[in-house]
Amino acid sequence: MKRIKCIRTVVFLLLIAAISYGLSGIVSNKDSYYYKNQFFNSSTDFDVLIIGSSKAHEGIDPFYLWDNYGISSYNLASSGESIQVSYYVLKEALEHSNPKIIFVDASKISDEKNAINCGYGFVHESIDYLPLNKNKLEAINYASKFFDGGKLAFLSNLYAYHDRIDDLEEEDFNRKINYDKGAYLMTEVMQVSGLTGEITDELKELEGGDGVVYYRKILDLCKEKNIKCVLLNIPVDGDHLTTGFQKQVNALMKITEENGETAMNIAVKPELIDLDFDHDFGDPVHMNFMGAAKLTDYIGKYLVNECSLEGHFDDEEYVKAWDADKEKWEEQRIEMLADKTEPVSYIFGINPENSYCEVYMADKTQAEKHYALDYCFEKMGIVPQTVDKEEIGSLDMKIVVRSREDGRWLAEQYFVCDDDNKTFEVHKAE
Repeated sequence: MKRIKCIRTVVFLLLIAAISYGLSGIVSNKDSYYYKNQFFNSSTDFDVLIIGSSKAHEGIDPFYLWDNYGISSYNLASSGESIQVSYYVLKEALEHSNPKIIFVDASKISDEKNAINCGYGFVHESIDYLPLNKNKLEAINYASKFFDGGKLAFLSNLYAYHDRIDDLEEEDFNRKINYDKGAYLMTEVMQVSGLTGEITDELKELEGGDGVVYYRKILDLCKEKNIKCVLLNIPVDGDHLTTGFQKQVNALMKITEENGETAMNIAVKPELIDLDFDHDFGDPVHMNFMGAAKLTDYIGKYLVNECSLEGHFDDEEYVKAWDADKEKWEEQRIEMLADKTEPVSYIFGINPENSYCEVYMADKTQAEKHYALDYCFEKMGIVPQTVDKEEIGSLDMKIVVRSREDGRWLAEQYFVCDDDNKTFEVHKAE
């Protein structure tokens, strides 16, 4: 009888654990799973890993490195991620991969003591999908000191996200993964200020804040694993490239070079990648896909010419795996068009190698009102067609996406012109 009771108790506890685990996956933020799943389930290894904040997350394109250089890479950077959190992500990544080179984003290496320099939600986005092991427990032990809820807030997603239960949506029950090797490429275009301020080579006197301490840990880890480490200062608009930030990065570059590693200060030398401040940004601190392509190409040339890194175009296993993921990524790009809210980001959201856009407008002169729309048409080889107003109802623009292979319909979207704000906005078809 006691044995039966014991078995029932164990079964009950296992059932509760299973339900809790299932609910945790449903209520949790999906970004960690979305961007990191492909890394932990890859059938091939990666030559290059990228860690850091959203500047790296949106500024380096692994598929560009593959398509142009045959280099296998993964972008493990994450929005708002500080170098302290990046360290734990990297430690876990090196349990699953043997990269030759690691690129470290310099933008979130704080010199502030006793500060994580990373928001609560951003920590979750970075570490939620990491396996529950020593590395993740160390990350939780460090991060939990800075937030209410302690360790339980990071050990249990059900505890951390329980207040989302009433706001669940359909996508919460259908988790997706990102097929762009962890990257997020903006297709918006914004004109930002160029480098009009002073460029300084002065160094800040570092005080040994948490970020600096953890960056040194990354350098030590790379040396231990015989991995080359590259510190990368990614471009931002001129207003955000402050003198104080420059001095801090200069000091970090010195530390990097003293450790026999490489530092790339592209932010103060945007001419190295022929950066266009009128069109290569999606917002003031993030480059869009065009800026990312330029930076990634610069990195690719460095990897081949300076690091003698060889591509995998002759490796059947790599080619097969990357081609399969590329096909999935192209399908995903078309699906993502539904979330684009203005025509420039919509059109730039397609891959012109595989698809093309037909643009129909009641008044083509309206294109001049929306920033970069004419530029977008020219870049993508689009000649808008004038149609009678009756053909698109009260709307002003219709965009149809078709397959370049056979002309079949893939997607379409409608837009209305807001004369006051000089922009086009997405609108459902009538």
